[in-house]
Amino acid sequence: MKRSTIIISLLALLLISANGLPIRLVRLTIVNKSGFPLEIRLTNEEDSNSFYYLRLDEGDRSNPIEKIFTIIPGRYLMQPYYIELWDPVYGYSCSEPGSRILYAERNIRITILECDYSVPRFNLGEPTIWKYSTDLKYIY
Repeated sequence: MKRSTIIISLLALLLISANGLPIRLVRLTIVNKSGFPLEIRLTNEEDSNSFYYLRLDEGDRSNPIEKIFTIIPGRYLMQPYYIELWDPVYGYSCSEPGSRILYAERNIRITILECDYSVPRFNLGEPTIWKYSTDLKYIY
């Protein structure tokens, strides 16, 4: 009787401790150099019910805003939205870039530049930071 009680207790303790296993997370750093406040939608490709909406304040090339987010690793569709106060007379119209696939399997840094900005092919700048532009389809 004592032996079965000890075994059941150990089994219950094992099940309780297994529930608290840590989840591996990835650090996503986004630098806003667009000149507009940004909202970014990340939608998991495997599970469309798993998504993030990220918000960044306005930043530009001379004063960039950098924000760090913690997300679950995966493959995401990334869609930035440039938030602008549009005035029909003096407003600035910015066409929205399409979705890009973000492979978030490790810590990653992304710079979001002005809308309609094309990254030069040979002068990409800092190699550890990815630039979001109209030319890219995949972000690793």
